[in-house]
Amino acid sequence: MNIETAPTPCPTVHQQEFRIDDRVVESFWVNGTGRWADLGRFTSGTLQAADVIYVGAGREADFEGVDVTGKIVVCDIEFHPSSTATFLEGNPRAFTYDPEGTLDIPRNKYDIYSPNNWPGNYFTAQARGAAGFVGALQNYMDCYNYNEDYTENGEILGADHMAVPAVWISRADGRSVVESIAARGGVGRGRLDVDVEYELKDALNVNGILPGLSPEMILVHSHHDAVFSGAVQDASGVSEVLALAEYFAAQPIEARPKTMMFAATDTHFTDYVGHLAFLEERENAGDKILVDLCIEHVGKEIELADDNSPVETGYIEPRIVYVSDETGLLPVVQAAFEAHGLDRTIFAPVSSDDGGDAEGPYEFRSDEVVSDAYYFAEAGVPVVSLVAGQMYLFHPSDTIDRVPIEHLRPVGLAFAQIATEAHHRL
Repeated sequence: MNIETAPTPCPTVHQQEFRIDDRVVESFWVNGTGRWADLGRFTSGTLQAADVIYVGAGREADFEGVDVTGKIVVCDIEFHPSSTATFLEGNPRAFTYDPEGTLDIPRNKYDIYSPNNWPGNYFTAQARGAAGFVGALQNYMDCYNYNEDYTENGEILGADHMAVPAVWISRADGRSVVESIAARGGVGRGRLDVDVEYELKDALNVNGILPGLSPEMILVHSHHDAVFSGAVQDASGVSEVLALAEYFAAQPIEARPKTMMFAATDTHFTDYVGHLAFLEERENAGDKILVDLCIEHVGKEIELADDNSPVETGYIEPRIVYVSDETGLLPVVQAAFEAHGLDRTIFAPVSSDDGGDAEGPYEFRSDEVVSDAYYFAEAGVPVVSLVAGQMYLFHPSDTIDRVPIEHLRPVGLAFAQIATEAHHRL
C-alpha cells in the first residue's frame, strides 16, 4: 500500500454565528466563503447591529434599486427539481435499464449539486458590497447542513475569492428571519460572525498495486473523504474498491493480463487538489492507465415530504454510469448490470472530444463526467464511472442505515465482470 500526499488548503471554522433581533439562528458555514486569500485566518469582524435585508431569490432583478452595501443579505436558495427525465433531456445519448419502470415514478427531489440561483446571488451580493450573506435552503431537507463547494464558479465570474462571510439556515428559520425583517419595515438588525482559517494540510491518496502480465494499468478507485459520517459518501464506494482488490488478488497473475491499481482519493471537498496530484504522480511514474473504474455512492433513495423532511422511497437512488466511447466497453457494462439485476440505472456514453474552446470560459457539456472521475476524464483517461446523487450526502443522516447492503455485492460483481472483460479487450 502506498500513501501519496499533496498539500491542499483546508479550512478550520473557529466561529460561526448569525443573530437577528438578538436571537441566534442555527447555521452552517458556507464552504469556501469568508476568505480573501488562499491561506490565512479570516474574520468577518463584529458586524454589530448591521442592517439585514431580504432579496428574495436574489436574481439580478431582485437586487435592482436595492443598496446592499455593508449589509447582511438574506436570500432564498432554490434548487432545480431532479428527475430521470430531466437528466435524459440534457444528455441525448443516455438511456436507461429500468425493466420495472420505477424511474418514472414522480418524486419530490431536487438537484443540490448544480447551480441555480445559487451561487450567482452570492456573487451578485459580493460585487455590490454586501458585508454578509445568509442562504435559506428552500427545497432541501429542512436543515442547514449543506456543503457543496462553488469556489471555481467565482473564478468563472471574475471573483478571485468568495470573500463575503456566509452561512446556511433552514427553510423554517428563513421564514422566521424574513418575518423579523418585515416587522422592522424591511430592514432588520443582526450580526454575522465567521472566523475561518485556511492552512495547507496533506491530502492523502491511498493506492495499492496488483501486478499483471503487462504494466498497462486498469485503475479501480473511489474517494474516501466525506462531510459527516460518510456511510454512502463514500464508505460504500471504498468498500467496493476493497472488495474488488480482494477478489482479483485471489486470482493467479496469469488471470490478469494487465496490472491493476486500487485507489482511494482525497480532496473531494477542497478543489480536487489530491486528484490532480494523483494524476501527476501517475504521469511522473510513466503509468499508462487504460481505464478508470470509479464507484461512488451506493445508497437508498429519499424524497422530501411537504415539510421538507426526508422520506425513504424503498428504492435505491438511481445510478448514473458514465462510459467513455474509446473504451468500447458500453455493451460490456450494460450486460454486466443487467446480468446482476442492477436496474434503476442510467447509462451515459461520453466522448473525449468536448468540441469546445479550451481557452474560453467553462461551459457545461452534456457528455461531461459529473463524478469523482471528472479530472481523470478531463486528463484523457477513459472511464467507467458509477455515481448517484442522494440528497443527504452533505447531511449527518448519511449513516450506515442509508446503505442498501443487499446491493453492494451485485455492484461489486458487475464491476468484477467489467474489469475482467477490460483485461482482455483493452
